[in-house]
Amino acid sequence: MDSNSQHPAPATQHPFMISVIIPTYNEAAVVEETLRRAAAALRTTGEDFELIVVDDASADGTAELVESLANEIPVRVLRRPGRLGLATAVLDGWAMARGDVWGVMDADLQHPPETLTALAAAIRQGADLAIGSRYVPGGGSYDWIWVRRFISRTANHMALTVLPLKLAGVGDTGSGMFLVRAAPLRNIKLHPLGYKILLEVLAKADFQRLVEVPYIFQKRERGASKLGTRQYLEYLLHLAKLAIETGQLFAWIRYVLVGLVGALIDVALFAALVIKVALPPAAALPVAIEFALLSNFLGSEVFTFRSDSAPPFGPGAWSRLARYERICLPGAALNFLVTLLWMALGGRILSAAAAGVVAGGALNLLMNIPAIWRTWARRPPDVASSARV
Repeated sequence: MDSNSQHPAPATQHPFMISVIIPTYNEAAVVEETLRRAAAALRTTGEDFELIVVDDASADGTAELVESLANEIPVRVLRRPGRLGLATAVLDGWAMARGDVWGVMDADLQHPPETLTALAAAIRQGADLAIGSRYVPGGGSYDWIWVRRFISRTANHMALTVLPLKLAGVGDTGSGMFLVRAAPLRNIKLHPLGYKILLEVLAKADFQRLVEVPYIFQKRERGASKLGTRQYLEYLLHLAKLAIETGQLFAWIRYVLVGLVGALIDVALFAALVIKVALPPAAALPVAIEFALLSNFLGSEVFTFRSDSAPPFGPGAWSRLARYERICLPGAALNFLVTLLWMALGGRILSAAAAGVVAGGALNLLMNIPAIWRTWARRPPDVASSARV
């Protein structure tokens, strides 16, 4: 992953305490191994630590087993009366945490506990948030079938598309394993929905330096997955909720209005050049598309992404324009091809231009929104892979 940093952050010399929350529901088959390996990994950091298991009324004796290990491992148990959700389990655990660095990981060993060592090292070296990532070089998922990989990648891209400014530069927005400095979270109201607590943290807190540490998401050997249709629906609702709470929904409305103006310019100018000026369609299209792109860029500068701290056409405007044009090039090319093909098949000028605009716009919407919106990310966090730590 690219980094916005020119120089690595200085190492943090002060010791800190790490509190790692481990939500459980019927994990007796694996929780002891998870705790022992997590404790061993954290001991290598030289920092004080505690493990907090938040158990949602497991019927298999998970909580009792954890309590029996308290004399050997610094672990505490918070018992909850039923299945109240993974994200709220993390918040309840953080509420009782004694550490100044908070963390979370799963109990089922799909998150390798040994990754905690690298995450803690990233915090020690200046990171505010260290994310265990499947989507940076060296990361991945063990033995996933293509359907699950597709769902995971799609969900990650969807988050980047719905919240492109808040999640700018983050590779694995849905990671369930990370460490974060507690200070930025103490005065923020977190109200997660579902199981993706990292989304809530990224959307609502401000971090100067994020680090993604690669890890391999492991195959589940014991126990059963807790994911189902309900969890996927909660994920979509959570994204919508965050779009409203962070103000990105209103930015989206402004973005769509600017895009509609650009679409009208594209269609109208193309028709005028072909009908009134008698330019060949292949010559008129690049002109119409470029004017539409310039309209969209100007609208974004003046309307969509304007702020008091970063007035339109300020420093970097030319570089933003160049980046915007480069990112939109595939959509422009598709617009060009679809319009000409539509006309070759007998379509009228206006309908062909409209079809091209829809095709190019759909490509940008589905594939390029995160990159397009990052063009106006005024002060993105410093995001680095572990190789830079």
